[in-house]
Amino acid sequence: MAVSRPKNILIIGGGPCGLVTLRNCLERGEFDDVQLVERRDDIGGIWNRAEDDPAVPDDDAGGHHTDRRPPRWTSPAYPGMIGNVLPEFLAFSGQPFPPSPRPDQPFPTLQETHAYLRDFARPLLDQGKIRLNHEVVSVEEIDQRDGFGWRVVIRDWKQGGIEKEERWEAIVISTVWFDNPYFPRVDGLDAIKEAGRVRHAISWAGPKNYEGKRVLVIGNANSANEMAAQLAPLAQLPVYRSTRRVSIFPSLPDERIKDVGPVVRYEYHPSEAGGKVVVHLQDGIIPNIDYVVFGTGYYPHVPYLRVLETKPISVFGIKNPPNEAFIRQLVPLTGQEIHPMRVPSLFRQVLYSHNPTLAFIGALISFIPFTFSDLTSTWLALVWSGHIEIPDTIQRRLQDEQDRLNTLETLRSQTDNPSDLVSFHFLGQYELPYAKVARAEVVQANPALEDILAKWDDPQDNRRFAMYATKLDSLYTPAERRKATA
Repeated sequence: MAVSRPKNILIIGGGPCGLVTLRNCLERGEFDDVQLVERRDDIGGIWNRAEDDPAVPDDDAGGHHTDRRPPRWTSPAYPGMIGNVLPEFLAFSGQPFPPSPRPDQPFPTLQETHAYLRDFARPLLDQGKIRLNHEVVSVEEIDQRDGFGWRVVIRDWKQGGIEKEERWEAIVISTVWFDNPYFPRVDGLDAIKEAGRVRHAISWAGPKNYEGKRVLVIGNANSANEMAAQLAPLAQLPVYRSTRRVSIFPSLPDERIKDVGPVVRYEYHPSEAGGKVVVHLQDGIIPNIDYVVFGTGYYPHVPYLRVLETKPISVFGIKNPPNEAFIRQLVPLTGQEIHPMRVPSLFRQVLYSHNPTLAFIGALISFIPFTFSDLTSTWLALVWSGHIEIPDTIQRRLQDEQDRLNTLETLRSQTDNPSDLVSFHFLGQYELPYAKVARAEVVQANPALEDILAKWDDPQDNRRFAMYATKLDSLYTPAERRKATA
C-alpha cells in the first residue's frame, strides 16, 4: 500500500540529515510545502561549531533558556577536528564534495565540511525553505477526532523566544542523537558527576585547563582517541584510556597514553588535594584521578516528541471489564529506559509504524552517514509521494523491527563484550544489503535516479572499508613530519 500522502512536511534539524531531506523532498517528492526549522543561527548541525563557542557544562549540554535570549547550543565537534570520512562519501548526490587541498591529508576539516553544507544549503535558504533561530519545543500527534496530523510548538528566537503553534501533516526528525550524551552505568558515577569530576565529548573544547591534571579517558572510538591524543602533551602522564575492545578506529600509538581495562567502580575522595577520584578497574586501581572524560557516544532520544497511545481504562474501579473502555493519550516515544536502546516501532528504521507520517532520518548509524541519509531521505520522499509501497498494516510494519531485534539477539549471543558495536541502529555488516534494497526501490520508482545516486555496490563498499587504512596513513604523515623538525 502507499501511505496517506501528506501535502506539507516539516523537517526538524538543519544538520546534514535534515538538509538533504529538505532537498530531496523538494526535488524528488510531490508536496505542496516543505520547510525546515533549525534552532541555531546557522545550518550544519554538529558541523556548525564557532571557534569561540564556550564549553557547555555536561548537565546543560542541550542549551539553557535564560532572560529570553537564544541559548548557546554547543556542538560535539571540537577545535581542529578532522573527519574520518573521505569526500566521496560526504557528497550528496548531484553536488560533489571538493577534494582536499592537502595531498597527505585527504580527510576534510571541520571548517571544510561546514563550508560544503553551507554551499549545499544556500539555494534552500534563498528559497525561504529554512527558518533559522526556530527551536522546536513540542511535537504532538493529533487525534483522529481533531483531524490527524501533528501539532508543533516552536520558539522563535528572532522574536525574543515567543512561542507559536503550527500544524503539519508530516514530520521528519533529524535530531535523534547528539543532544544526549551516554554514560555507561557504573557504581559511583553519580557521585563523581556531582563533584564536577566528569566531562563528556559533547562539551570538549580542547585540552586547555587540563595542564598537569591526572586524567582517565573512557572509550577508544574517534572522540575518545582524539581527546587522549590532545591531552597527552599537557596532562600529567600517563593519560589513561579505559577500553573494552580492540578499536576499529585508527589512532597513532603513543607511549604517553596507557590503555587499561574496563571500569567497575568510582570512588570520590573530597579531602584529597581538592578532590580526587579512585578508579577501580577489572584488573587494578588508579588513584588520584582529577577528571574522567567520556568519549562514549550518545543515545537516541527526542525529548520534545509525544505520540498517541491507546490504553485500557478501568470502569467502576474494575480493570479490564467485559466491555472494556479505551483512551488515547499522549506519551513519549523515546527515552534512555528503552532496551535495547533505540527509537521504537520503526519500519526500516525510518517510518513510525503506528503513524507513517512521522519519520526519522539519521536514526540509523552508518559508516558513511551523508551518503546514507541521501539514500534514505530519497526513499522517504518517494514513499510519501505514493511511488513506493510499504506494508499495509501496523502489524506487518512492526515485523521489520522484530526481525531486527531477533538479529540483534543472535549477534549479542555471539559476543560477551557489551561494546562490540552491536546495537539496534548500527547496521554494520547489514548496511550494504539494506542500502541495496532501498536503492532498488528508489530506482524502480524513479529510473532517472539510477545514475545520480551512489551505487551501493561491492566496489563502493571496498573503498569505504579502505578508509580506515587511509586514515591511519594520514595520521602518521604529519606525526613523522613533526619528529623530523623537532
